[in-house]
Amino acid sequence: MSTNTQEKPCNCFKETLDRVKKLYLEKGKVPEGAIDVDFRWQGQGFILSEGEFAPVNPKIEVKFRSLKRDGSHAKNMSKAEVSMIATHCCFCGRKYQRNE
Repeated sequence: MSTNTQEKPCNCFKETLDRVKKLYLEKGKVPEGAIDVDFRWQGQGFILSEGEFAPVNPKIEVKFRSLKRDGSHAKNMSKAEVSMIATHCCFCGRKYQRNE
């Protein structure tokens, strides 16, 4: 990758969302006369650090049945989520520029 590509901001998430919106509307997936139509990434993050970041952070869902004191397993599943912060764009592979 050239140096110029590294310095140019990555717009992949915006461009992809715009493409999905355009195709979705062109194919008539939104009913005629619908109002307040909104397209946005789920799991959007708000990061206070400077530099480039992906606007969304993928999550990993964890599920398990805990072991009870009597040695049997719990009836209900325990759940947790772990959010990941990407260092590279998942669309173009460009490394995000961050202030170290």
